[in-house]
Amino acid sequence: MVENIEKDGSSLHPREIVAQALLEADSVVIASHEGPEPDAIGSSLALGLALEALRKRVFIYNKDGLESAKFLPGYEKLKTYLPDFIPDIFCVVDCATLDRIGEEAKAFAIRTTIVNIDHHSKGENFGTFNYVDPSAPACGVLIYEVIKELKVKITPEIATNIYAAIAKDTMGFILPTVNSASLRVAAELVEAGADLLAVMKTLKYATLRKYKLLSFFLSRIKFEDHISTSYLLLEDFEKSGAKDEDADEFIDMIRGIDGVLAAIFVREKQPGLFKVSMRSQGDIDVADIARKYGGGGHKNAAGFNFRIKDFPEIAKYQDKNIIVEEILKITRNEMLRYIKV
Repeated sequence: MVENIEKDGSSLHPREIVAQALLEADSVVIASHEGPEPDAIGSSLALGLALEALRKRVFIYNKDGLESAKFLPGYEKLKTYLPDFIPDIFCVVDCATLDRIGEEAKAFAIRTTIVNIDHHSKGENFGTFNYVDPSAPACGVLIYEVIKELKVKITPEIATNIYAAIAKDTMGFILPTVNSASLRVAAELVEAGADLLAVMKTLKYATLRKYKLLSFFLSRIKFEDHISTSYLLLEDFEKSGAKDEDADEFIDMIRGIDGVLAAIFVREKQPGLFKVSMRSQGDIDVADIARKYGGGGHKNAAGFNFRIKDFPEIAKYQDKNIIVEEILKITRNEMLRYIKV
């Protein structure tokens, strides 16, 4: 374990403290959130490759993995099971809370020193050492800064992973979260040899099963009061043979509809459990809504899990389509507090 680094009253930047902790460790496990996307995976792989360059024993973990990230350098290093050793540091990336890595991984992590690197708004400082900056457009930007602090050369492999991470969370550098600093980082990554073809394959990855699933999603789109909505049920995934990750980008399709200020996508994860994803523009703070229901995220991109058992007035329904409509109604009413119709 690494715990003897001065924190309270220290003049060091949190980034420097995190880097120092990683430098003092001999072994590091890197983990990211369940249901990951390229920011989580790319950040994990980039940091893992950098620590390996420093001769550290590195284990990269994600409970679910991400098929579309198979084009990223080092993806074969990612495991969906936990290691058989207790590391000096358990490093969590791109997670607002420790719960996001899964219960099994959380129980494992608390047995050692935790480093937390994250960019979510109002994320919890759950680590022994924390580098949390909500102003960063992607966790990949923070990973880049930490790697520079470690004095590790940004190789083409590291650059590719970080570029994919940032590009994903900024929708290709077009979101308002993008700033001149992140664009300069992107330029440096290209100069370092980032493989943009691998990034393109990762971000634009599609399968036939994905498009079969999309047909169900598109058939249920509704648009009212500047809010677009749609949903998917378990049987949609079964009929199309699709995976959960195949639906990850669907909400971005309906938030781009002309006149839309906010979008809601409800996805049945398992019987009685639904995932609510939200996107918005301007001052519509969906992260605030998500936190009200035990979730989190960013001001304009957030989500939460909706457990039917916690809402008896909805649990009485047998028809899942009605249940989803009730969930959408609750979420829409929360959004309407921000929208002048």
